[in-house]
Amino acid sequence: MVIEVHDPKLGKMLQPGINPRLSGTPGAVRSPAPALDQHRTEVLSETKASSPLPPVEEVEATLRSALDGVRVLDLCIILAGPTCGRTLAEFGADVVKIDDPNRSPIVRHNTVNRGKRSILLDLKKKEGRDLFWRLLEGADVVVQNNRKGRVDDLGLGYEEVRKRKPDIIYASMNAYGHLGPWAERPGHEQFAQATTGMQRRFGGDGQPQAQPHPINDYGTGLLGAYGVALALLHRKRTGEGQHVDGALAYTAMTLQSAIVQDYEGKVWDEPRGQDTLGSGPLHRAYKAADGWLFIGARKSDLVKLSGVAGLEGAEELKGENLERILEQWFLKDAVDLWVGRLNAAGIGAHRVVMGWRDVMDDPWVQSHGLSITRDHEGWGPITTTGPAPRMSRTPVQPGRVAPKPGSDAHEILAGMGMADKLDGLVETGVVRLDGIMAGGD
Repeated sequence: MVIEVHDPKLGKMLQPGINPRLSGTPGAVRSPAPALDQHRTEVLSETKASSPLPPVEEVEATLRSALDGVRVLDLCIILAGPTCGRTLAEFGADVVKIDDPNRSPIVRHNTVNRGKRSILLDLKKKEGRDLFWRLLEGADVVVQNNRKGRVDDLGLGYEEVRKRKPDIIYASMNAYGHLGPWAERPGHEQFAQATTGMQRRFGGDGQPQAQPHPINDYGTGLLGAYGVALALLHRKRTGEGQHVDGALAYTAMTLQSAIVQDYEGKVWDEPRGQDTLGSGPLHRAYKAADGWLFIGARKSDLVKLSGVAGLEGAEELKGENLERILEQWFLKDAVDLWVGRLNAAGIGAHRVVMGWRDVMDDPWVQSHGLSITRDHEGWGPITTTGPAPRMSRTPVQPGRVAPKPGSDAHEILAGMGMADKLDGLVETGVVRLDGIMAGGD
């Protein structure tokens, strides 16, 4: 999680390491950050030898989506793993979600399992594992998020899977990764926050406090999908599969990259704690007459700030005096007035959203597909977040709403020529068609 580099100016330096981990094509920090303009001659020399790319209009579009034709078996629960599968589905993969028919409810099903097909399959039974092996024959990717050793106990770990399908991409996500002395420890979001100092930073110098949003869960899911995409690219070139290792603790370090750097003379003075409004008088939240706004400016913007109606004379102020006076001035007018004036002057400013409904109902958010409301069987209309990354030639799609757990069993078995076996599998409890709740939280 932490690596040592030698910086030309700062000397020995600790920084966050690589995330995620790929067994066949591992990443590496090839050098410390270069000096500015260090490689000018080298880079410019390469431009003389490179050949131009063909115009976009000459490149034939052969895919409807970036991962069209990729099939994923998703064995995950809760958040990080299912988010990886959901992201792959959003970019076109056919994701078969395999859930335990004895586990109810399926937590956050309606958001993390959209765009997937669902089957309730008991992998603790031999007949269930036999079905898994049949599904594996047409799969490119397996995703699971148990701590080290749990899926191995079922005989479904990476080493067993690769024996049957050597080119499989097998992605594993858990709290601490699959290497080292913590690999077998149970853990979840708050463990990752505690382990990496996030709770201290969020709580301040007093009592540690957990961040309310599972940022490491979702971040690990996204980075897991990124690792899968890299592994698929490598397989396309070489035919080789590999293991992708993601972890909440890895992600927590990545998300703190701007802060978690240690070297001789480092001063740990970053903003932290619940009272923190920003990093300085020109980069923080201020209370206005009817709400809060956030401004982001530099010292060089003080002249621009002084040209804003109501902020005349700001360029003469410094430090705490500037912060105190700005607090008084911003109270005199409404948020929208300040945001309009500051943006017109070329200074970043925006209303601070105080409630989730304000975000999800915002016309801009809805028009950009970041908030989507659709009917869900048994629930009615549900509003969820939409996918974030955008690609111009193979656009992302949120996919169909999360299906009723187990409702795709007939279709999935039919795809293997086993539709006639469904009744028997249901009778023995290997497959379940209903009765498992879709958790709404």
